[in-house]
Amino acid sequence: MIHRVLLFKAVFLIFGHTTAFGESSPKKVQEKMKGAIATEAKAQAKADDWNVKKPDLVNEIRELQTRLVWLEYQTGKHEIYVRRMKETIADLEARKLEARQLRENLEPYLEEIVAHLETFIEKDLPFLNEERRQRIRFLKNTMNDYHLDLGEKLRRVFEALSVEATYGKMVTASDETLKIDGADTEVSVFRLGRLAMFYRSLDGEKAGRWNPQSNKWEPISEEYNREIRQALEMARRERSVQLIQLPLGAITK
Repeated sequence: MIHRVLLFKAVFLIFGHTTAFGESSPKKVQEKMKGAIATEAKAQAKADDWNVKKPDLVNEIRELQTRLVWLEYQTGKHEIYVRRMKETIADLEARKLEARQLRENLEPYLEEIVAHLETFIEKDLPFLNEERRQRIRFLKNTMNDYHLDLGEKLRRVFEALSVEATYGKMVTASDETLKIDGADTEVSVFRLGRLAMFYRSLDGEKAGRWNPQSNKWEPISEEYNREIRQALEMARRERSVQLIQLPLGAITK
């Protein structure tokens, strides 16, 4: 069928050409027919090839269009991601600046707290002296440790303050050696938080309390000897809690 169509077209073209330009020899007509048929055959071959390739090309175009839509979607998501990352970076930079400013202000303040705490301990009631002084030395080393981060320094200072605050709520009894009237004397010491400290010699003959004005132990009236003994027994949980009378506040001469 294809060759008949091609032949018809070729004859039409040849006869049309002959009519327009005059008669030609049969050989020339035949050559022209062959050329026309070859040209039409090439055109038809290209058309057939296109018809074969067309479905694949259409599918490829559709796939490319689908991928284009997906890439546009991904581009939009990426832009949102980049924008949020920039916002996060800006926020981190702001926090970094705040942290640097906090460190510049907080670290000197912590050193001031340690210095005030040292002064406070020196003026406080004389209990656990070595332990508390050792804690101050530890805090000073902490403040001078370049490799220690600010958070750990803050934690250690707060821990020390918490321990000192706990001392103010404790009632304790301990056996110690105090210098009484110039001589070392074995005594039992009763501490009532940070309000007062009392001593009673182990033989029960001497009793006294710490004078914060003079920063030394001073004797008190013998009438309190019995109350101090009872206070020591309650602190050691050897006696049930009961009301007793002990002198508190400033000592007046």
